[in-house]
This record gives sequence, structure tokens and C-alpha cells, in this order.
Amino acid sequence: MFKQKLIDFAKKILSHPLVKTPLLAFSILAVAVIIFFTFLHIFSRHGRSFPVPDLSSLTIEQATELAKDKRLRLEITDSVYIVTRKPGTVIEQNPKSGTFVKANRRVFVTTNAVNPIMEDMPNLIGLSLRQAKSVLQLQGFKIGSLSFVPDIAVNNVLEQKYKGEEVESGTQIPKGSEINLVLGKGFYNERTVLPRVIGLTLAEARNLLHDASLNLGRYSFDETIFDKADSLNAMVYSQYPNPTGETSISFGARVDLWLTLNESRIPPEPKPEIEEEEEETDDEFDYSEMEIEEVIE
Repeated sequence: MFKQKLIDFAKKILSHPLVKTPLLAFSILAVAVIIFFTFLHIFSRHGRSFPVPDLSSLTIEQATELAKDKRLRLEITDSVYIVTRKPGTVIEQNPKSGTFVKANRRVFVTTNAVNPIMEDMPNLIGLSLRQAKSVLQLQGFKIGSLSFVPDIAVNNVLEQKYKGEEVESGTQIPKGSEINLVLGKGFYNERTVLPRVIGLTLAEARNLLHDASLNLGRYSFDETIFDKADSLNAMVYSQYPNPTGETSISFGARVDLWLTLNESRIPPEPKPEIEEEEEETDDEFDYSEMEIEEVIE
């Protein structure tokens, strides 16, 4: 009985215009706010950025599947052939891994060709090392090892080899291959200047060593290197032999390197020592004045 009276009283209060109108307006406002924040949440999730995954070394099928899972569009822009990389895999991407992008962004990739691109071997015989290096780079080849034999033509190419065998000009070999060169070193134990490669990347150091008629020896990375991208950016912090103790070295010698991403480990370039000339002192005894005084006496 009491319960029924309470219900009737509540209905009477709620049906009153002074209560019903504000309550209805509040309800409509509450529903509108809920709808607004729900839409805002969905919209913000749609526009949220996320890091691009690392596609390097993945096959095209794997990279396409991963891009699809991340709501990205994959587009192949170029195909090259690198001997040391697995055919049919991604070797470069743009944007790079870790870059924050939004959904439906296109990711451009360069792949390693399944079949090697063949190029004619140029004739390097008789060229200087510097000339041979330029020709090889122009044809898409790389210098491998440098070996030297006694010959009057110092630093001139005597033989060109591919995979340990002499290769004649015009022979079709895969683009990007390493070509080993045999050069002359003279008959009098000529030596070359040992360059300082501290602070350079591995590619820069190898290039500078080749320019100096030297070979890259063993190289190792410290604990700061985790992936291929790190190894490409790492810099040399130590080398052996060290140019501070040895300024010249035999042609074709190997230089070992140690690399890091920690710049604090890279020693500054030593400043050249400047020999100070001994200052002439004004305290030297002037014998000419003594002789003049004796004559006057």
C-alpha cells in the first residue's frame, strides 16, 4: 500500500511541467554528449599514427602481408641486384622503419632482383688503381681485394679476377660483384701512406683504404650495434696499425677496424706538433764592442 502511494507520488512529481521539461532536456543533452565522445574516440583512433615496421630482408610476400596487417600499402619502386643479399627480398624502404605514419600510408620499397642483372666486365689492364676504381663503379661493380707483385708499373692493374679466376673484358658477370685486382708494387719495397680512418663509417673507411692501396682487414662492432642499420651508421673508434705510431705501410697490407655508435669512444684527431724555434737571447756577449773599447784605450 505504502509502496503504491510512493510510486504514484513519483509519477505525479515527474509529470509536473517544472520537473518534466528540465529532466527531458538533461536526458537529451546526456545522450548527445555520449554520442559526441563515442564519435570522437572512433575518429581519433582512425587518425592515430603508428611506427612503420621493419621490412628489410623480408620476401615480397611477407612484406605485403605485414603491411596489410598494419593497414599500409606496399609499392615496389625499384629492383637491383646485390650479391650478398638474398634474392627477392626487401633491401630498402621509405619511410624507414620506426617512422610514425597514419593508416593507408604508402611504403615504397626496393627489392633485390631474383635473377642477377648481368654486365660486361670492363678492361682494366694497364689502368691505375684510381682509374680502375672509377670504371668499376661506373659499371656497377665493386673492388674486392688488392694484391701486389713486383713490377715496374707501380699501382697499375696487371690482372683482373672474379671469384679467384682471371676474367676477360666483355665477360658477362652479375652487377654488384666484387672484382679482385693484381697490381704492381715496384722493385724497391715501395710503401704507401697509412691513412687515419678514425671517425669514418665502414664504407668510408674501406673506400679510403683502397685509395691508399690497402685492404680492409677484420672489423668488429661493439655492444652499441644491434641491427644492419646500426652497422651502417657505426664509426671507427680504433684501427690497427695505428697511424700515430706508423706513418707508412707496405702496399696491400690489411688494416683492422673496431666500430661503435658511441661517439665518446672516438678519439679526437691529434694536433700536429709544432717545433718552436729557439728564441735568440739578447744576453749574448758582444765581442765587437769589446774590441772597440780596446782600440780606444
